Amino acid sequence: MFKLLFIFALLAVLLAVYFNDLTNNIFALFQLQYLKGKHLFTAKELSFYNGVNTPFLYLSILGNIFNVTKGDKHYGVGQSYHIFVGRDASKSFVTGKFSKADATDDVLSLSQKDLKLLNNWFEFYQKEYPKIGKLIGRYYDENGKLTHYARQVRRLIRESEIADNNNQLNKVKFPPCNVEWDPEKGSRVWCTNKSGGIERAWVGKPRQYFEPGSKTYRCACISKENEKLGSVKQYEGCNSDSESCFIKD
Repeated sequence: MFKLLFIFALLAVLLAVYFNDLTNNIFALFQLQYLKGKHLFTAKELSFYNGVNTPFLYLSILGNIFNVTKGDKHYGVGQSYHIFVGRDASKSFVTGKFSKADATDDVLSLSQKDLKLLNNWFEFYQKEYPKIGKLIGRYYDENGKLTHYARQVRRLIRESEIADNNNQLNKVKFPPCNVEWDPEKGSRVWCTNKSGGIERAWVGKPRQYFEPGSKTYRCACISKENEKLGSVKQYEGCNSDSESCFIKD
């Protein structure tokens, strides 16, 4: 009699576990198909989707939650990027530190360059994986609205993108010189219509160019109309008409 009761009790427990998992998995499918990224998760709820409690794998980046289940060979249990699953570890996307102690969504200490790289990761997930929802906490409040912190991060990312665009425009206007070094003659700088990887209709002359925000000069190929700029300086001992110069190291 006791054995029979024990079997029934064990069966009841197994059924309860089975139907609980089934319910959770059905709800996950509902989120994927119908909520279209509008669901709000607490950190505790997000932690459930770690590939252990459910076969689904969710991660958050900058407070946005994506279903990365199809990438289980990267994000599954025991895989390289499993640290990102079930949490927001935004900072680790650029630091490369994958321990739980380093897994944080606080990114304000990152440089502009790193914030831009982090945003590139965010855009990657937007393109490759379905968005499930938002994480309540540092980036979104209980109503799914952006927090002050999130707006601050977005502003810094925009500033980084603007700075990067300005740098690219500056390189087009003042292309880097070609450079080579010879143990006997020293360094040579010269210009072509493709130097610096910037293809153009003009060649330019090698000059010292003081780039805004920099503390030193760099070699740039200067067009005729920019020769008289205050940020441009001729190399000592280099003919003003020469497209190639040896410079002192």
